[in-house]
Amino acid sequence: MRSPERSPVADVTCSPNAAVAYDFFVRMGLRDYQAAAIVGNLQGESGKQINPRLEVMDTNQKMSRGIAMRQPPRWARLLDFAAGRDPWALETQLAYLWHELRTDSNLGLSALMSSVTLESATVVFQDRFERCSECHTPSRISNAKAVLYACPALRPPPAS
Repeated sequence: MRSPERSPVADVTCSPNAAVAYDFFVRMGLRDYQAAAIVGNLQGESGKQINPRLEVMDTNQKMSRGIAMRQPPRWARLLDFAAGRDPWALETQLAYLWHELRTDSNLGLSALMSSVTLESATVVFQDRFERCSECHTPSRISNAKAVLYACPALRPPPAS
């Protein structure tokens, strides 16, 4: 199945962290719209800039951290995974997110990879990985569309 066509969108820009994240997931083998769906969700969690250093205290006095707003004990597992790497680095958090997807079938990698639209991929990641209580799905889908249109792959395609 073909990916959705890219088209220019006015007033849409791609932050450096969004471009890095999008490129990371494409390099991991996801289709462009699946990578955009993850990045659009991460923007819903940690802002358009995808801030790996973000810390937010929720109403239950639990601290959420990083690009995926991990709460304890998921943040503790990220710290274990980092093992000498900077846990606040975008690259470490992306690598851990991918590790979680690959090692915990409940987080929806199979369903994400089976998705055929940007919208369905966004909802799968939102529901299976983020498990947000107030997801604001239309905003996450809008973010994902903007990522798909505005975030180019950082590396040129291989020569034929």
